[in-house]
Amino acid sequence: MQIKQIIGKAVNIQLTQPLKVTFGEIQSVESLMIKITTDTGLIGYGEACPFEPVTGESIETEKVALTAVSKAITGENPLCIERVHSLMDSQTVGHTALKAGIDIALYDLMGKAANLPIYQLLGGSDNQIHTDITISIDEPRKMANEAVDYVSKGFSALKVKTGIDQQSDEEAIREILNAVGNKALVKIDANQGWNAKQTIRILNEFQNTQLQIVEQPLPYWQHEENKVIRSAIMQDLMLDESVHTPSDAYQVISNGEADIVNIKLMKSAGIFGAEGINKVAEAAGIRCMIGCMAETRLGICAAAHFAAAHQNVAFCDLDSFLMFKEPDWLSGGFTNEGGLLTLSDKPGLGMTINI
Repeated sequence: MQIKQIIGKAVNIQLTQPLKVTFGEIQSVESLMIKITTDTGLIGYGEACPFEPVTGESIETEKVALTAVSKAITGENPLCIERVHSLMDSQTVGHTALKAGIDIALYDLMGKAANLPIYQLLGGSDNQIHTDITISIDEPRKMANEAVDYVSKGFSALKVKTGIDQQSDEEAIREILNAVGNKALVKIDANQGWNAKQTIRILNEFQNTQLQIVEQPLPYWQHEENKVIRSAIMQDLMLDESVHTPSDAYQVISNGEADIVNIKLMKSAGIFGAEGINKVAEAAGIRCMIGCMAETRLGICAAAHFAAAHQNVAFCDLDSFLMFKEPDWLSGGFTNEGGLLTLSDKPGLGMTINI
């Protein structure tokens, strides 16, 4: 089997309501849908969803890089995924979201060739995962009401965005914890918006509550301060923007900076890189979470297959598809009931895509 053609199609997906985080307010998302056609007629699909504040990429830069990368891997066997990654890396440094889109399409092809869903292809036996749901930064009372609504709809884990104003952050956390009681695990994500002293002060205020995880409170490059925070709080410290590669994972884990590592396919250049990060973490006894940028159902489906295949991926933050007005050209892959996602047992991603 050989790669015959690679096409990237940019799409704009509207959110049902704005999502406010420390980076700004997001109202729509641009993503690049990848279609790989082979000489046997099999077609694989992937998604590259860049986010400049994290991956340094945009749709425009992805299109340029896709030209060079496509030339390097056209004619290659799509089942030789490590070789394809090596060839992509030889053409361009970074562009991890683009490489993730191609990687996902390769695994979709491999699953179709093997007549297996991706989670089984990766060795997994479970076709279900539980995702949290994200609460955007807003007025504290409105955030608490939203939390109650999500819990009533079957979500048992909440991810609360913070990091803009400390007083509002503390008030929102307090109101959410009081509102949901013991009905949901609460994570907070400051998206690099706090300093070490703020983090310790806020987390110590909420000891012995359902607030059990704090994610990336500091700028990605502040490594030593993470160790200070981790030793001073009862909650688990999870790192996201600090970890893009297996080497990053090795650095933060060996340095004693993290209790949990957040893997995102768009940071790790796809499933292939995510496998490496998870293995490094698992060998050190560190659990992982699989997160997302703002992927459509396609990218979320790939991440869900990865999570379902690995017991060490103990947490999932794969909710972005719930925030979109889903396009009519994309369907299938999984069903969801509240926070429970059940994967299709169709080959590959098991999705219906018309692009």
